[in-house]
Amino acid sequence: MKDYKLTGWQDYWRIFDELIEQLLSENKLEITVEFKDAQKYVNGLTDGWYEFKFAFEKVLNSNRQNMTEDQNEIADFLLTTLNKSLANR
Repeated sequence: MKDYKLTGWQDYWRIFDELIEQLLSENKLEITVEFKDAQKYVNGLTDGWYEFKFAFEKVLNSNRQNMTEDQNEIADFLLTTLNKSLANR
């Protein structure tokens, strides 16, 4: 996995989009739709970020076995970053 550096949320979403692109390139459309649906919860409010986190975790947990090791690492990085950010609010 790449060594990701975040300087802001734009980097977070760029990495999220990279994960989506990887999944799409392997025709894992159902997973990408579920991740994109989870993203729709983000609305700038803290509650929206928590809703995204819960939905993202649910999709990840139910699809982990259908994702590559690299895809799982990226998803785990995104989830860890999100958890740290929400813990600091």
